[in-house]
Amino acid sequence: MHLNKAVEDYKEAQALGITTRPVILGPVSFLVLGKAAKNAQPGFKPISLLPKILPIYSTLLAELKAAGADWVQIDEPILVLDVAATLEKQFTTAYQELVPVAPKIMLTTYFARLDSNVSFIAKLPVAGLHIDLDRAPGQLQEVVNAVKGTDIILSLGLVSGRNIWKTDFTAAIKLAQTAVDALGQERIIVATSSSLLHTPVTLASEDKLTPDQKDWFSFALEKAEEVAVIAAVLSGSQDSKIATALEANKVSIAKRRIFEHTSDDTVRKRVNAITPDQLERKSPFAVRKEVQAKHLNLPKFPTTTIGSFPVCLYHLSST
Repeated sequence: MHLNKAVEDYKEAQALGITTRPVILGPVSFLVLGKAAKNAQPGFKPISLLPKILPIYSTLLAELKAAGADWVQIDEPILVLDVAATLEKQFTTAYQELVPVAPKIMLTTYFARLDSNVSFIAKLPVAGLHIDLDRAPGQLQEVVNAVKGTDIILSLGLVSGRNIWKTDFTAAIKLAQTAVDALGQERIIVATSSSLLHTPVTLASEDKLTPDQKDWFSFALEKAEEVAVIAAVLSGSQDSKIATALEANKVSIAKRRIFEHTSDDTVRKRVNAITPDQLERKSPFAVRKEVQAKHLNLPKFPTTTIGSFPVCLYHLSST
């Protein structure tokens, strides 16, 4: 992929009248998650290449800004890992260099909590910070406290980007309201916890689910609608359609909770009975690969496709 691909995609959407937020993998995560070549010098660490790749990032971000992008999402997933605590200097160097030439940066994390890393993240000169409140709802208060004295906009990942279940509006709104009360509506964005690439596209295509199953599920398009409803409520909307959606959600969630407590719990018992030794592979990868290829009769280069959606979000001040 050449450097201008992100810019070209942005312009293509722009020409169709669609405003997008370009998404790129952050430089620190790119290097830390990368592996050194087999012929690399002993002790070589990819993060040492940061000064060499920052000019490339600067060029890309400057071009996106010149093309009209207001925001850019930069994913730094390693910020939820312990290793990030040793990289404060690298993060600071990177974003001090990138922010002046870039659109407003939404620094994005997911799948876990920031923990103590939030203390240095709050000092970075970024415009926004996205956190996953589906997998780590307990981090909200700590993050709010860390960014309260800054101008950072907080993006709340309230709607799961990983599962197929309907969001509990009551719980999500209650959690988000604490952030709104502390920071104000103008500094809060409601979003999915991560990209929706892990979920099917829409329930509209499902014709073999029972009515109850369909009522409890929420796929990508439905999750986007959930984001809109939650944002509307937090913005103080009095729309009757929103009130109807809230009531329907409350009934749906209640029915699912009853089912969970009264249904056959055979599967739950089997999961609880899993022992540590059952989590260990009985054969090395090379052996499993051969058996799998033979059993499935795989071609030389097996491929698959997956439908994907970006993070869905609503800024409260714009709803």
